[in-house]
Amino acid sequence: MTDVAVAGVGVAGAFALRALSKDLKVIGIDKRQKLGYPVECGEIIPTKDEMKLLLPDLDDYSLFDIPKRFESNRTKEFQFILPNGKTFHVDFEMHVVRRDEMIESVAMNSGHEIMLGTRVSDFKDGELVLSNGETLKPKIIVASDGANSKIAKKMGLWNYDIVPAKQYLMRNVECDEDVIYMYVGKDIAAGGYAWIIPKGDGYANVGVGFRREFAKPGDNIHKALDRFVKEYPYSSPMLKNAEIVQRIGAVVPVDLPLSSAVHGNVLFAGDSASMIISHVGAGIPTSMLAGDMVGKVINEYFEGGELEKYDRLWKDAMLDVMERSYFIKTLWDKISDTDERMVKYFKLVSNRDMWLVLRSKVPYKLKIASVLLPILNIFL
Repeated sequence: MTDVAVAGVGVAGAFALRALSKDLKVIGIDKRQKLGYPVECGEIIPTKDEMKLLLPDLDDYSLFDIPKRFESNRTKEFQFILPNGKTFHVDFEMHVVRRDEMIESVAMNSGHEIMLGTRVSDFKDGELVLSNGETLKPKIIVASDGANSKIAKKMGLWNYDIVPAKQYLMRNVECDEDVIYMYVGKDIAAGGYAWIIPKGDGYANVGVGFRREFAKPGDNIHKALDRFVKEYPYSSPMLKNAEIVQRIGAVVPVDLPLSSAVHGNVLFAGDSASMIISHVGAGIPTSMLAGDMVGKVINEYFEGGELEKYDRLWKDAMLDVMERSYFIKTLWDKISDTDERMVKYFKLVSNRDMWLVLRSKVPYKLKIASVLLPILNIFL
């Protein structure tokens, strides 16, 4: 009998497989024929020093010693660009990783069996029904099957907000490769942000997150990304000679995490539990941690431990930052109904404020603004 099934081998699933004991009978299940491909994110992870600022309550940060072979670039700065061109420059070191190679290497080197090209088509009575006709009833299930988690939906837990994202991998991008560029504005990223993330050697991930309810009538994510690439004055000059290598679409949770990630013998990890830094849509570091934690807790469970420990671990490590991030995202939604209002609000924001916000910390003036928003909206 299978001890553990890991349903979905993305970042969380790969790190769960890595942590799970080789003494257990474990099987990973993934819909892809090649793990990690296509890449469905911007591929950035804060450096270990940045993770110490972002998640100060961890006991061990060695998970974020990212091997050089997975790194395509390392950036030193974020530039945050408003609709009027005003730019905030914020020091922040990031690894730009080869996410597909990282997932594949971490999962395959776990030594556990992995079933590729296979979806979880149903989940009922503790059984995983697979697209190849097989069924599995493992003792423990790690539900790491992403933002559209089939398992969460079947269990009635899937109720979080998700945002579509579209991205091009482009070459011949003419930007500073030490900088990650983040843009806001209704024309290019209604309710979200757009990005240029340099991968090195003239390659970059270029994309937008887009929420239809914040957009102008008739607009959509495809039009927005094309405007960002071809017309937007603060991005198109860097992309005028760029060519599209690959087109990618995905969805990202932008909500609070599940109140509990442990439901009987099913443990949720990563995007399937909405474990996300929602105001920037960052999920790789939280998924790495969740996968590592869930694997170690399951190992202890088979030696007499309790699965509920997983909830305590991930909440102690990450819940505060996720709640602060959600607060920032919610405030952002309230001030970004028009570009004009957004620009006026940002006259009150300093570079130091942005330094804090990008690290999911809430400046005091944002706390005050959230209370005074109805009054401020009259004058701004």
